[in-house]
Amino acid sequence: MQNTSLIEKCRDLADTIGIDAIGFAEAAAFRDYAWQKFKRRDPRLSLPDAKTIIVAGIYIGGLRLPVWQKSSYGRTSRLYLSGYFLDVVKPLQSMADLLKNEGYQAIVCDGSSEEGSILPLKLAAVRAGLGWQGKHSLLISKLFGTFLALGGIITDADIEPNTQSEPDRCRDCDKCQQACPLGALDQSHVLNMKRCMSYSLQTENLPEKVPAVMENRVADCEICQEACPWNAKHIKKPLMTPLTTGFQKEMEAWENFFYLPNLINLTESEYKSRLGHLNADIPYKLFRRNVLIAGQRASKLQ
Repeated sequence: MQNTSLIEKCRDLADTIGIDAIGFAEAAAFRDYAWQKFKRRDPRLSLPDAKTIIVAGIYIGGLRLPVWQKSSYGRTSRLYLSGYFLDVVKPLQSMADLLKNEGYQAIVCDGSSEEGSILPLKLAAVRAGLGWQGKHSLLISKLFGTFLALGGIITDADIEPNTQSEPDRCRDCDKCQQACPLGALDQSHVLNMKRCMSYSLQTENLPEKVPAVMENRVADCEICQEACPWNAKHIKKPLMTPLTTGFQKEMEAWENFFYLPNLINLTESEYKSRLGHLNADIPYKLFRRNVLIAGQRASKLQ
């Protein structure tokens, strides 16, 4: 299995389209995937002749608003603001086109639909050598911490895969587990989705325990990531990438937008206009519910 020139073309293209990490893995079934009933447990269920998984990561560590520390501002996450809340899709279309122009089939993973969610991206990233899965279940990279938005391509191109796995460097650390206020990480490396605040903030029936601990969060949660030692340097001083630089130029506008009185007055059309491109897939009525809870808490603290 050898296609060095294609690897070089993919890596060169990755540099030009803003991909910060790229790896190649064998397109074999994921026997350790928890949800075996889903199609994405096996790449060959999506592409019968699949030989390679290409996993890409975009660094999102610089997408953070300092005003999130203030109760009068709605808080979300780096992933939410990145526009890759589900998967990295559009940046990978050009790589899929490259593969197709070389005569191969290529399918981009798109978690916006069940049919398009064809890869367990964290497991694929581990297989591709981009990092290891932490006790919070997220991918951890030595270079990027947990701050990689992931995307993937399944292809029948015969590319030499990664064969060296990153060791689990979490060892005895349990800071992420201790930090989670809802006990969603009581089992190492496994996320209890129904207890996860990020998940709860996107569901119709908000669990009773959530409002007491959500503070000013209006969409998504990064508590476990903020506690992870592998993110400490990124929280203190994020890497300067094109995405980080572009965000910092827009930071003042984002800060004004997330001021809670402004969010409370946000109409549905304004919500879709300003946040629709982020592909967060959170309905306006649930976002507004979260905003109102955060606003009530902020008024009590004043």
